[in-house]
Amino acid sequence: MINNILASYELLASITVLLIMGPIVYLIGKKSGKAARWLAFLTAATSAALLIHVGIILLDPYAVSITVTLDPTTWTYSFIYSSQIVPIAALQFNVQLYPFATSLNQIPWIWNNFDRAIAVPMYQAYNVIPDYPYLVLLSMDPLGSILRLPSLTAGLLADGLSYPIAILISGLGAAVMFFSAFYMKDVESPGSFFGNMLFFIGGMIGVVLSTTVIEFFIFWEVMLIPSYILVNQFGLTENKGRTALKYFLWTTFGSVVMFVGIFMMGVTLNTFDFQQMTLNLAAAQTAYATYLGTIIPFGATFNQWLSLFLTGLFLVIPAILIFVGFAVKMAIFPLHTWLPDTYMEAPMPVVLLLSAAMTKTAAYGIARFLVIYMGPSLQMLQVSLAIIGLVTAAYGGIMALTQNNLKKMLAYSSMSQMGYILFGFAMVSVLGVNGSLLHILNHGICMGVWFMVAAIVLKATGTLDFDKLGGLSEKMPAVAAIAVIAGLSVAGVPPLLGFSSEWMIFAGGIMATQYLLTALLIVATAITLGYYLWAVRRIFFGPLKEGLEKVQVPRSLVAPIVVLAAFIIVLGIAPAIATQYFTPIINQILLPWYGYQQIVYLLGGL
Repeated sequence: MINNILASYELLASITVLLIMGPIVYLIGKKSGKAARWLAFLTAATSAALLIHVGIILLDPYAVSITVTLDPTTWTYSFIYSSQIVPIAALQFNVQLYPFATSLNQIPWIWNNFDRAIAVPMYQAYNVIPDYPYLVLLSMDPLGSILRLPSLTAGLLADGLSYPIAILISGLGAAVMFFSAFYMKDVESPGSFFGNMLFFIGGMIGVVLSTTVIEFFIFWEVMLIPSYILVNQFGLTENKGRTALKYFLWTTFGSVVMFVGIFMMGVTLNTFDFQQMTLNLAAAQTAYATYLGTIIPFGATFNQWLSLFLTGLFLVIPAILIFVGFAVKMAIFPLHTWLPDTYMEAPMPVVLLLSAAMTKTAAYGIARFLVIYMGPSLQMLQVSLAIIGLVTAAYGGIMALTQNNLKKMLAYSSMSQMGYILFGFAMVSVLGVNGSLLHILNHGICMGVWFMVAAIVLKATGTLDFDKLGGLSEKMPAVAAIAVIAGLSVAGVPPLLGFSSEWMIFAGGIMATQYLLTALLIVATAITLGYYLWAVRRIFFGPLKEGLEKVQVPRSLVAPIVVLAAFIIVLGIAPAIATQYFTPIINQILLPWYGYQQIVYLLGGL
């Protein structure tokens, strides 16, 4: 019990310390840039340590939550901590039988359209009313219901999906703050830079640990605003204002579309709580299966598949809106046009967080809303989403291969790898989804390494143009070796982390019987290997270019990439260290629905 309470408070502290210290670092930076730099690093490191400790002290590391509920009608609040989550596999569908003469108006529920669509046909056919398990229904006064406000709930949830990504973001945040303490020591307005970096990291962690739609959107905006300020204030050229505005408008468009889709899904499912969405949708699917079993004599399995298809129809429009909103943040083709300009304009530590961490919040959103909540119901969109992912992977890879600047190559590489992640999610198979989640970690760590390598090269040589670089392995052999490790991992070469993640994505595609699309994605991997080996060759090997004879690399800048490279190797050899968190959740969701694609093909998938 004590450990559970401690974990809950540590979960809350991991975010609040970042948000509280942001303004303090800003004020300190006006007097002492050095103090601001190191205080920012200590803050980010503290947040990461708190999150790591949450996983260490709990027997079940993916089942802790902390929730605060406020009732605005009485201005009372309740504080709830929990270390247990109702497992989806244990969900039972219950029914209540009512006398045949009972009117639907007398049923003790507050029905919305989605409830009515399930209950009415079941009641009319067999007088069976679905009872939503674990659903707390508010009593409402018919005369005063318009004036009555619902309770406002906010919380933080570290489950098997959110916890690994939160660890990734916080770990990268600590690494980049340490790196920036040396790399950005001469930045103007250090308080503003490091304070906004803390807000940026705190917003991203808040996004992945949110428990409700409103809370998710608030943290999403907390993440957006400081990232805009960082690009606008600390951009590298005179076009920084224009580039920052383009970034802001694109991401705001994505935010609005995403919020509309999530709001529609919440209204449809009669809840805005993430866990309750899962339970309500599962209950709805079981209700349809129960009803269909009475009229279609093809067996329980067929009826379950058909029920998933029917419930998916209710959620197609919200799902498309949610996908578009998150696709903007992930830079999925053709919603990627903000990415190259923003990456080229922003300082290297900011670009590192944009690529290695921020895009992962959007990938998490797709995993949470489209895969966890609606995955089995939305396999009708499998081919469409897979093609978009494949095009993104191929287009980003080809564009990366044609670049003459390392930073721009990494920008398109980041876009390309988002296509792999989307492809795995689109397969809605156990291996495919687990592979995408593992690839989120792989890509985040590898992009962290490569953008730090780019920063080191830029600091040492003053350029990132391939034509002006060469032979640097003589001057920075450790950096060259680490760059090779990270590049090979992105390309999926064993025994590195990327091999495990990409192999699982490919196996997921085969499991979903998408043989042609999977084969094309494997071909795209050759492009990835090509542009990373080409970049390594042009930067680190060959004759040392003129003017680079006196290049020196501070050891302080190399230390973070050594640590990140160690994770690439260790997790590549033992990927279960990461997959032990999210595999149980994915298995509970997707294992019961193997073969569902057959009914999609029968009815005509999109």
